[in-house]
Amino acid sequence: MEDTRFQLSAATGVAEADQTARTLPDVASSAQVVPAPRESVESDGRPRLVINRGPDAGASFPLESPQVTIGRDRDCDIVVDDMTVSRVHAELHLRDGNYVVVDGGSLNGTYLNRQPVDVAELNDGDELWIGRVRFTFRSGT
Repeated sequence: MEDTRFQLSAATGVAEADQTARTLPDVASSAQVVPAPRESVESDGRPRLVINRGPDAGASFPLESPQVTIGRDRDCDIVVDDMTVSRVHAELHLRDGNYVVVDGGSLNGTYLNRQPVDVAELNDGDELWIGRVRFTFRSGT
């Protein structure tokens, strides 16, 4: 396997090619160590929303009350800083032990697993789209 590298010549300021041969053991020894994927959040038995796409990817929001508001307004329980999100975009309601998402009359809609919804029950692993932010619902069980 050949590797071409360009270096800037100190005398001319022009890039010059430097051909070097590298063997597989050389490449393998310099390989980056990538950790195995793991759960984004350790489960503590409580339901939560985890951002898996957006500026705050990895952030986790435990659902600790029977009603949770999501939106751009600073008074929302989960604030999403995105101009495509309504002030109170959606709400989560605890009904019979399960959370239900209710669209708050948002302009751009609320999506569950890529389908627009007005009211829908959340199941573990469901993806909730609010504006450009993608949440994953974790039931905690």
